[in-house]
Amino acid sequence: MNPLFRVVHRCARPESARQSGPSRFRFAGCLAIAMGLLLLRAIAAPQPASATPDQRQAPEATAPAPGNEPTEHVKIEGFRSARWGMDAAQVKAMIYKDFGISAEKVKTEGNAAEQTTVLSATVNDLLEGAGPARVSYILGFKTKKLIQVNILWGTSVDPQAQPDQIVAASNQLRQLFLDSGYEPETVVTNARMADGTILVFQGQDADKHTTVLRLASGSEAVPAKGSKEAKTVTVALSLSYILDSRNPDIFRLKKGQF
Repeated sequence: MNPLFRVVHRCARPESARQSGPSRFRFAGCLAIAMGLLLLRAIAAPQPASATPDQRQAPEATAPAPGNEPTEHVKIEGFRSARWGMDAAQVKAMIYKDFGISAEKVKTEGNAAEQTTVLSATVNDLLEGAGPARVSYILGFKTKKLIQVNILWGTSVDPQAQPDQIVAASNQLRQLFLDSGYEPETVVTNARMADGTILVFQGQDADKHTTVLRLASGSEAVPAKGSKEAKTVTVALSLSYILDSRNPDIFRLKKGQF
């Protein structure tokens, strides 16, 4: 068995998870070590490229060698059947078409700061092995049309999410995107950000539509019997498709108002 996965396997044994007190601390520490190893394995040496607003805190990276460039060029038009410019009713119809989730089960929320509308649904097995995903469709402030799609996997969606599976999913998606024909000068991979997250992939198509894949891990305190608190590892993998990352259709205060 691969040593890395042996660590995760030992941490994830049910009998260890049920322990409390010092044993619970040992379990959390073990799992945290495993998660750290997984994240380090996911990181390749950064390569240099021109910075964009989404990566200005990250090491620069170069595009793939010309000899490895795909013959096709990707076009980011939305996600699955949902396309840029669709309104709420159309997006809900596409959610039903893609995932069989009725409009009544799609959650509608507002983003108070950006004054956008968010339509979200939880989809099981969107990516094999990664567990449930929360898919959120963002409708613009002025247009009320689709401008962004966010997909989230991890412990905030499924408390039983396995860190090694989430890291594996990030690697699979990164390779898929590298093979998809993004504009070479826009591609960044495996860059560690100032906030500790990993920019697994970022790239744009010829129309400046952007794909961003990020991986984050951490720990949070949880109550444990016989001790004041224990730590549990959290992991999150987020994928965003963005119509216009430089000038998004969101509410912004005008200069000179304050």
